Amino acid sequence: MKACEGKGQIKISGPLLIALHLVPGLIFAGFYFVLSRMFIRCGLTAYLALLITIPVCLVPIEIGVMLLWSARFSGKRSLLETIGYRQRGTVVEYIVLPLLLFICWSVLSIAVAPISLYLETHLSTWLPAWATQESLIYGLSSSSPTQRSIALGLAVLLSGFVAPVVEELYFRGFLLPRMEHWGWAAPVVNSLLFAAYHFYFPGNVLGIFVAFVPISYVVMVKRNWRIGLVVHSMSNLCGVLFLATLTR
Repeated sequence: MKACEGKGQIKISGPLLIALHLVPGLIFAGFYFVLSRMFIRCGLTAYLALLITIPVCLVPIEIGVMLLWSARFSGKRSLLETIGYRQRGTVVEYIVLPLLLFICWSVLSIAVAPISLYLETHLSTWLPAWATQESLIYGLSSSSPTQRSIALGLAVLLSGFVAPVVEELYFRGFLLPRMEHWGWAAPVVNSLLFAAYHFYFPGNVLGIFVAFVPISYVVMVKRNWRIGLVVHSMSNLCGVLFLATLTR
């Protein structure tokens, strides 16, 4: 399928759209599975491997795709050229909307929690035993206080800020605007594929999907990827806090 780029309308079609959403997740998962096994053999927690996979794998892949796309269609490598939704918002939009979306995220996550637990229980059997969420939690809680502190400190930086910035640039800033020809189905499809991109943690997929549908709609309406960044970062930081409490 041909990707089309133009001043009036920018879009990505069919199989290419699916590949751009899912292939980074496949590469990320493969790298994480291998690295986590190596870390465990060295006496380190697999959670550290998951975190390190962010700057070593996730960042260069997604930023690299955007730069290559920019070079292909604009003749120069510029992240700014690839961001379709970069309209600046007001202070209210950066505070009120993210808070409302975060509350919506929390409510929806609680609502689908029983289904998410079922998916985690029944769909994690194909994963390497050492790479499941249950193993990550156990490995982190049983690691030394020093290793746990380092891992959680890195999690604040990498999971709380680096990953949300890169993923929102890529999925809501780069891919979502190029799906506008799908109309109001675009945010739903974008959220569905973004959730599937996290297939290596099957228990999270449904929650991510239902939470990101409203986020993607707001980003599309406001034409501002930064709103999604604020909510995404808030959620991930809460996840790190929850993990710290759980493994204390």
